[in-house]
Amino acid sequence: MIKRQTTINRIFKVSGIGLHSGREVTLEFLPRREFGIAFVHNGITIPARYDMVADTRLSTLIAKEGATVSTIEHMMAAFYFSGITNCLVYIDGPEVPIMDGSAWEFYQGMWKAGVYEFPEDGVYLKVLRPVEVTRDDAYVRVKPLNTLDITMAIEFRAPVGKQKKRVTDVENAFSIINSRTFGFIEELEAIRNAGLAKGASLDNAVAIGEDSIVNPHGLRYKKELVNHKILDLIGDLYTSGYRILGKVEASKTGHHLNNLFLKELFSDPQNYSIY
Repeated sequence: MIKRQTTINRIFKVSGIGLHSGREVTLEFLPRREFGIAFVHNGITIPARYDMVADTRLSTLIAKEGATVSTIEHMMAAFYFSGITNCLVYIDGPEVPIMDGSAWEFYQGMWKAGVYEFPEDGVYLKVLRPVEVTRDDAYVRVKPLNTLDITMAIEFRAPVGKQKKRVTDVENAFSIINSRTFGFIEELEAIRNAGLAKGASLDNAVAIGEDSIVNPHGLRYKKELVNHKILDLIGDLYTSGYRILGKVEASKTGHHLNNLFLKELFSDPQNYSIY
């Protein structure tokens, strides 16, 4: 476990295509002493924080003073797995690139850059009493626990069906990091008509056809799809600004419900302690 605040040890860059915008985007990662992850877009610094989230349709989008950055969830998960608490990310487009559809390439860049630790705490948020948000049959529930323990359930049409997975050692669950985003072929046209998924391809997403996975090499893991939902949840939870400690049970959740959970968590200081 991380004991103190950290940042990257050296500057590095990552470039790729935005999943929804279809635009080439370059990110430059800089060490930062000030606490937290933040983006700089069009000269505006936007904290990657739950209370800056302005849209959750198919991704998590943050905004400030007219500047926006979308699809931050995979990169935020990479920061979590890399143990980075503080970083400044300059971005020359409106969307974090999708890369291979997982957090793996971001994680590799952070790992190669190295970690610099400084003697300040305030890294962990410990849940002190149960907090829950629900919407129809979807929910996120968190109970007190001294580590992060996540159980995720999803349900889609065949060939996906119902999947459930529990991860007890989240900080070392590396199969989660390179599990890719996914979508259904029949939904793609409607999503593109809404101006989204312009950069989607079999190189950066798992495509689900009528009765099988369309990608030539299939899935990376038997439970890659529920793995990816856990990845999204970890990235969204990290917009709390802290490494959350608690027993998480989630079902059919998405970016909107994940954000509502954080708002509910922070609505009462008696729900948590920070150290």
